[in-house]
Amino acid sequence: MVLTIKIFIPTTPQWAHDVVLNATIAWNKAQLWNLQNNPSATVYQFAETDDGSESAVVSFSMPAAYATIAVGWTNYAYAPGTRTSIVSTQTYLTPTIFNAAQGNNMTARRYAFWLALHELGRILGLGSILDGQDIMEPRYTPERISETPRLSTLDLYALSVLAKGNAPNFVTLPDGVQNQFTPVTFFLP
Repeated sequence: MVLTIKIFIPTTPQWAHDVVLNATIAWNKAQLWNLQNNPSATVYQFAETDDGSESAVVSFSMPAAYATIAVGWTNYAYAPGTRTSIVSTQTYLTPTIFNAAQGNNMTARRYAFWLALHELGRILGLGSILDGQDIMEPRYTPERISETPRLSTLDLYALSVLAKGNAPNFVTLPDGVQNQFTPVTFFLP
């Protein structure tokens, strides 16, 4: 089963829009790839929209409350009376990176891709993984910009758990399944 998340991505600056759109494509293709190995999995698929029907909104701005502590942030709106059923999200990506002047800065573009992948993982419901390797690792290091971002088996398995309507505090891989990392470039055209 495929669950659609309608997402609004600002169209300007164009390069920033395209970076976020490519990150949605990577998450979509990674989940479909995972579906081949796990046919019973339910997956989320991002679909870009600008008709007001989106459940996820991306902004290339950052509220002052978050600007001093983060370069990306995702807020959740939950169904009334729950803390597990997300009905919409608002994602903020720092304007110090996501601005027109950074369009030709390849370092900024690589960092923007990392940030977009990470915050899209938040939209999908993923939490932090403090292992220094996973795209859901929230700690920044200068080395990460030069590395190819990777999605883990754990990321994709956790998404299938969440998409089935489960919201455990922690997700662990089934016995006998090892956590492997796949470069995001594998999922891009």
